[in-house]
Amino acid sequence: MLPKLENYIATEHLLLPTDRLVLAVSGGCDSMVMLDLFRQLEHDFVVAHCNFKLRGAESDGDEVFMRDYCGERGIELYVKTFETREFALQEGISVEMAARELRYQWFYELLDSLAYAYVLTAHHQDDLVETLLINLSRGTGIRGLSGIHPKKERLVRPLLFASRAQLASYAAENKLAYREDSSNQEFVHQRNLIRHKILPLFEEINPAFKANAAKTAAILKETEKLYQAKVEEERQQLVSRDGKSLKLNLAYLQHSPFAETLLFEVLHPFGFNSGQVKEIGLALSSESGKTFYSETHRLVKDRDVFILTPKSTGQLTRFYVEADCLEITEPFDLQLERFARDKQFLFSKNREVADVDFDLLEFPLVLKKWEQGEYFQPLGMSGFKKLSDFFVDEKFSIPEKENCWILYSAGKVVWIVGHRIDNRFKITDNTQTVFRITFSE
Repeated sequence: MLPKLENYIATEHLLLPTDRLVLAVSGGCDSMVMLDLFRQLEHDFVVAHCNFKLRGAESDGDEVFMRDYCGERGIELYVKTFETREFALQEGISVEMAARELRYQWFYELLDSLAYAYVLTAHHQDDLVETLLINLSRGTGIRGLSGIHPKKERLVRPLLFASRAQLASYAAENKLAYREDSSNQEFVHQRNLIRHKILPLFEEINPAFKANAAKTAAILKETEKLYQAKVEEERQQLVSRDGKSLKLNLAYLQHSPFAETLLFEVLHPFGFNSGQVKEIGLALSSESGKTFYSETHRLVKDRDVFILTPKSTGQLTRFYVEADCLEITEPFDLQLERFARDKQFLFSKNREVADVDFDLLEFPLVLKKWEQGEYFQPLGMSGFKKLSDFFVDEKFSIPEKENCWILYSAGKVVWIVGHRIDNRFKITDNTQTVFRITFSE
């Protein structure tokens, strides 16, 4: 078993001999085999054990076992006890998901505090096949069919080359002590149902089913790399960034033979599911203004693009600028300065700079989002214009209109920030003091 482990680590480029490790050990057969094998390697490591308090005295017994085992052998042990059921209720998630979130959060905290390289778990070939079947039953893409990866960021699974039976055989041959988890026999858990009911049926059809499924997952893992490379190539053509927004080129999508797949890959990281993506695909030829929401983001169809923006967080919508203020930093950065107008004064031609007559202003100025029905007098014009008409003329997108900020003096528009000042506050021959406002995103 040890030579196979060393070969797997080398061929999958999992670890360097100098890497310092945190071994996640439950006390069960698989993790105790991992611990025994790594005691024979050169790596510095510590052991991390979680007590989820889900099996009463049995959970506490696992902790005592680990404390005794590590204490007798001089292995540094870290133990964390969790109120798992309470956390699950609080977060509205399953107990299994709660245990997963709690343990990995703690594992990574341990890595950071110890300045170690990786967390190692004892997932094996059977886990990989079970995960593949679970994902298949729920509906999945190529990523889900590639099963469990041997290395993902700071998480390493060095036993994926071995089956559960092989690990059990190693434990028996080397007389390793370990704890049995009674919950592994409960069919109420989906994974256990697959393990004890479904997999034996497949093995009746083909005794090599698990090994073949693992090989298929390995092939799909390589296929996924090619797939992701192609997706990234397409993403470069499809997506552009505009400040905090992403813009998706509609014409590119409409001519793509795999538009829905591209949409899913781009939008899934922002919380959109496959059902929503299908609806978005159907909206490629619909009218502008069609809007879709995930928990964190909004996608709007606007002319020839989809625009993806973060949802509003409910932050303050009104900010005040006093006469002696030199800078504000929310909702963005504004630099403010006041100086005497002399003969050498030149207007700034930068749209992100507004030069206005200080003496015409009434403080505090108010910075807020625009509202429907508001008017202003564009610089150089004698008449008034609706802000909404100005946005149409300037071809503002829907998110750009919604995120446009206006600086007001006594209810009058002073500056459409980053775009146009109001003629009523312009610099004239009578201006004595210039108030310069510089906008920075």
